[in-house]
Amino acid sequence: MSSTDNAHAACENCDTSLHGHYCHRCGQSAHNPLKHVGHAIEEVFESFWHLDGRIFRTLRDLWVPGRIALNYLKGRRVGYVQPLRLFVILTLFTFFVGKLFVHVDDFGVGGGRDSVYAKATTIEQVEAARAEQVAIIERQQASAPASGNAGFAMARAAVNAAAAQRKAELDGTGAAAPAETTAAGYGTFFNYSINGKPWDADSNPIVLKGWPQFANRWLNKRLQNGNVNIQRMGGKTDLYMQAILTALPGALFFLMPVFALVLRIAYIPRSMGYLEHLVVALYSHCWLMMVLLATFLIAGLGSAFASPTFAAASQWLYALLWLAVPVYLLWMQQRVYGGNKALTVLRYLLIAGVYLFLVSFGVMYAVLAGISA
Repeated sequence: MSSTDNAHAACENCDTSLHGHYCHRCGQSAHNPLKHVGHAIEEVFESFWHLDGRIFRTLRDLWVPGRIALNYLKGRRVGYVQPLRLFVILTLFTFFVGKLFVHVDDFGVGGGRDSVYAKATTIEQVEAARAEQVAIIERQQASAPASGNAGFAMARAAVNAAAAQRKAELDGTGAAAPAETTAAGYGTFFNYSINGKPWDADSNPIVLKGWPQFANRWLNKRLQNGNVNIQRMGGKTDLYMQAILTALPGALFFLMPVFALVLRIAYIPRSMGYLEHLVVALYSHCWLMMVLLATFLIAGLGSAFASPTFAAASQWLYALLWLAVPVYLLWMQQRVYGGNKALTVLRYLLIAGVYLFLVSFGVMYAVLAGISA
């Protein structure tokens, strides 16, 4: 379309007369990508490189502690992806990759007739089977990223619980469950008495005083879902891991504003508003997502190659990545906030302690939310 043609045409979006290749009112291009293959290809590449140019620049500067946060706070924002958008993209992409690459083997620890404990006829055999299962878990945990610790802890607890149940059956202190029950019996998520009767989401639900009716319904529904999911997932440890990885992004989104508030309190003397601390919190978590993404990718490569050499090298890579996290965050805080270095270290230790406490609750929430989803 020539400039002369544009002068006599109207914008397809807002019907304004065109005086060039772009509408001066809404900014839409006069080229219609649906009418010309060349324009379609041009628009795709233009959009792609325009977006990726900022992403590459943002990710490059993110590797230098504090650079991107300091530049953004000083007003140099046009060359960077917005911090909230970057955090959302990295978080969703990281856990998508994690669900693809992070897997753990299932353990036959349930009460089914084919479980390792059902075949044991003496206490010694049960203990030997338990030790073997724990050793398998520990070997897998040693070659897996730190993010999977919650799943391995659940697997270890399931192993110990199943072993204890079988021991009780063998020494006469516990009655063996019927075959039809143990065939799928892997315990329950919630199994307590309410008002002297067994809990039931419909006929005998939990009712918390002061809670609205919809909140109590939601709570009982989640507990019911948990029981159903425990029976469905059984001894398949990988299903628990996938459920946790699904729930973790929500926990991180919840922790983000809380972490910004912790920064605001720790740096009260600084003349910075809450939103400025939120920018620092967002870019801090973007760095954590980069480290976690690298961890997931290394785990995926380790599973693909299954090489002892790569497995040994991956342990060093995991250690370097996660040792770099506290160093990076301390350096970032010193660069962004400035001030006395010793005082920065004290503030950093305080913030780290509070945040680790919050993260432990976040992971706990992810475990419970993942199982009861």
